[in-house]
Amino acid sequence: MANGTADSIAPYFTIWTEPRLTIRRIVEIDPRRSVIILAMLAPVLTTLEHQWMGVMSGSKTPPWWPFQVAIEVIAAAIFGILALYVNSGLVTWAGRAIGGVGRALEMRAAIAWSEIPTITAAGASIIALLLGLMTPPIVGINGLPKMGQPLIELGGVHFVLGVWGFVVSLKCIGEVHKFSAWRALLAVLIVALFAAAILGLIILVSYLSRGGSS
Repeated sequence: MANGTADSIAPYFTIWTEPRLTIRRIVEIDPRRSVIILAMLAPVLTTLEHQWMGVMSGSKTPPWWPFQVAIEVIAAAIFGILALYVNSGLVTWAGRAIGGVGRALEMRAAIAWSEIPTITAAGASIIALLLGLMTPPIVGINGLPKMGQPLIELGGVHFVLGVWGFVVSLKCIGEVHKFSAWRALLAVLIVALFAAAILGLIILVSYLSRGGSS
């Protein structure tokens, strides 16, 4: 990677092809760089993409739609920040449990910067819709988009960039924890299983409480 300074734009490009080296330089120079902005951008752009797709597909919008979008964007930004802190804490814990050495501050950088492919996918979809390069799918009476070529095209873009974003995240997590991407995958699976167990416990308690009251 080129000699990266604190204000260089190079990491935004090299994170695609050299995720390990890129995140190492970011962590060494400034682990807080752009972390909050990137964490907010992914859910915010995804929200805007869905809203704009609905408008361009002909679905009716209420008079208060601009305020609704503004509220959803703010909520998405807050969710992005909260998700970043929760996910980084859990992945830090899981990674350390299997021999990792990463800190939560470094993990936040790894997770946030690996969102760039997702951000790119949402941004590209919005630009394509605005420029008329892609016709949005037709929305049915149930409010859901009908299956068609535009939906497949959008889904394909998101799938490809989503898969690569996941690979980038594993490499970044592995670099921060100083182990392989495969072990990073194990850490992510541990977090997923932990979350599934908590969710299952909540559902079980809710079910038992309803059964006890009936």
